[in-house]
Amino acid sequence: MKKITTAALAAATIATAANITVDPSATKQEIIGFGGASVYYQNWIANLPAEDQEVLFDTAFTGLNLSLLRVANWLQDGSKDLTDDINIIKAAQKRLGSHLKIEMSSWSAPGNLKPSGSLNGYEGHSKSDKTLKKTNGDAYGSYAYTDFANWWKKSLESYAAQGIVPDYISLQNEPDMEANYEETLFEPTETDEIAGYKEALNAVYDAVKGKAKILGPEPLGIGYGNFDKYAQALDANKLDGYAYHLYHAMSGDNSGTNYLNPENFRAPMKSIADTYGTKPIIMTEFCPMLDEPREEDMLGLAHIMQIGFTDGKLGGYVAWQLFYGYHAQMIGVCPGAGWDLTGDGRYVCEGKEIKIFPEYHAMRHYSKFVNPGWKVIGATSDNSNLYTVAFRSANGDSITVVAINKSSTTELSIPLDNYTAHYAVQSVENGDKSKEISPTETISAPAKSITTVVFISDTPSNIRTPIASNLANDQNATAKVFDLNGNLVWSGLKGQALNADGTLRLNLRQSMYLVKTNASTIKAVKK
Repeated sequence: MKKITTAALAAATIATAANITVDPSATKQEIIGFGGASVYYQNWIANLPAEDQEVLFDTAFTGLNLSLLRVANWLQDGSKDLTDDINIIKAAQKRLGSHLKIEMSSWSAPGNLKPSGSLNGYEGHSKSDKTLKKTNGDAYGSYAYTDFANWWKKSLESYAAQGIVPDYISLQNEPDMEANYEETLFEPTETDEIAGYKEALNAVYDAVKGKAKILGPEPLGIGYGNFDKYAQALDANKLDGYAYHLYHAMSGDNSGTNYLNPENFRAPMKSIADTYGTKPIIMTEFCPMLDEPREEDMLGLAHIMQIGFTDGKLGGYVAWQLFYGYHAQMIGVCPGAGWDLTGDGRYVCEGKEIKIFPEYHAMRHYSKFVNPGWKVIGATSDNSNLYTVAFRSANGDSITVVAINKSSTTELSIPLDNYTAHYAVQSVENGDKSKEISPTETISAPAKSITTVVFISDTPSNIRTPIASNLANDQNATAKVFDLNGNLVWSGLKGQALNADGTLRLNLRQSMYLVKTNASTIKAVKK
């Protein structure tokens, strides 16, 4: 057996240690949200038994604490049944309330506004068939921009009538992408062959201003100066934020390869952030584009997001497939036995079920523990194989640190003055996912893992907690306060800590508590 000296052991310990330095005062961009898309396969979800749908929605929305849901504007014709789409959105809103923001993109203009007459960009059609049709006398240019804008306006009114009001819209998904599915091509500005994104944006802005915020230009990728071509041509005053996809970067590699080499995105993301960072930036679609989910894509997504929220100055990140066919990015849906999901006669799942894939957990490490309104703050690591990003709550009472370890087992140290590690969760490639771990002073991060640590401020503060307005008039009213472990931390009568307006003022460490009230006219438990 080879003898290992004390010096060698010490060197090994140093080599596998990492210190993360967090600066809560170095605030950066504000977070808009984290999420995924519900654009296709809605009928597969509707085909699940009702109880399984509830499990799916709990897993997708509550489980991820989703704050951005990307949907499509499918009102290109009057025959489209939106029932499945509406039910999915309402299921999200039921669970998340105002925490959730809706982003709606259009895949195609109505067929009657395109020379081809079709929503889809079939092979054999020329580019000029796949754009808006030309018209005379349009106020915005040589194409049917006004009709396109009015369609958008009427669409928003139709969705609103069913209780769906998007917070953000994007007038065209991937305006630079020729596809055989729903598409409409736009050049940065109009040409003799193709309608212009700039002109279309001007028209849509005038038609829908005040009804929703507008994101754009949402091109296919950010390599080869593609984003800049569109962003430089449009009127930035007509946008509330920028949006793009990541299907190509400067490397030219495909999506699956870039997932394994996320650093390919750092330079183009940083370039966009440095140029356009005065407005919010949201990455609205990306996935590996593979038939089979891979374990390594969990770290891939987490690392891409780390780059995005640091050098990319992202305010939001929307993964492509929140739920999809059975081979999905985050949640796969199997609508039942007998479905040929592969197209070659093989059935890849049995029964009606859902399956959670590794990228779900990558998203959860961010979305579950960071809320809209938080801000990115300064965070650095002294280990080149450890990638980190940190977020601070709006009132400063919480800080969340995400650390992605792409090398060997590493001992993490995150000293943070005036804060105490309150909760930690970890996911390991080919291992446990979203596993709660002890938030100790030093945390062991296994090889190829993601670790999220939530810190709570040590500074006690007076917390005004609404109880019930009629408590103020009840001399016998009592209140009990419990922490989330069920421990009683305070109890008392009206007059001891209950204010005249029926609120409770206590000097407690900032956290979450359950308040149980008992008055002659009301009994309640509130969080």
